Amino acid sequence: MSSSEGTIVKKDGNWTINGAGQHQLNHLSNPDSRPRENIKLLSHHHPPNIPGKSLITLLVTLPPNAATPPHTHNGAAVTALMLRGASLNQMNEDEPHVYREGESWYEAPGCHHVRSENSCEGEGEEASLYAVFVVDDGVVEKEGLEGLMVFDAGPEGE
Repeated sequence: MSSSEGTIVKKDGNWTINGAGQHQLNHLSNPDSRPRENIKLLSHHHPPNIPGKSLITLLVTLPPNAATPPHTHNGAAVTALMLRGASLNQMNEDEPHVYREGESWYEAPGCHHVRSENSCEGEGEEASLYAVFVVDDGVVEKEGLEGLMVFDAGPEGE
């Protein structure tokens, strides 16, 4: 498995990009210090052929060195398409994979997205993706769009 800057390897129990620039590795030990994703709602529909479900589209932008904490999507089925740059992703216990412009992935309901980060070559390069969610209407009605991402508890149950 490889990225544009090196090979994805498991080192000391963690997946990393062998050969990545120091700017990418500086924050791996403390993901909370990294920039976070920016999310823009593009559309929200209630398709009549899937009663009780919402179809939501989002534009997700990952600033340079950004990472999203481990999370699930509150029972949603999600598909994503990389529009620009590259993103290192790991689902469940699978090996991580770098997705580049034009590549897509699918997250089944209950999928644990354990790793998601900007893995662009350039230090100041932004990555972006288009995400489509199919989720129970109740999730959005009760929790708003924030309910689409359920983050793992922090080290002290935060």
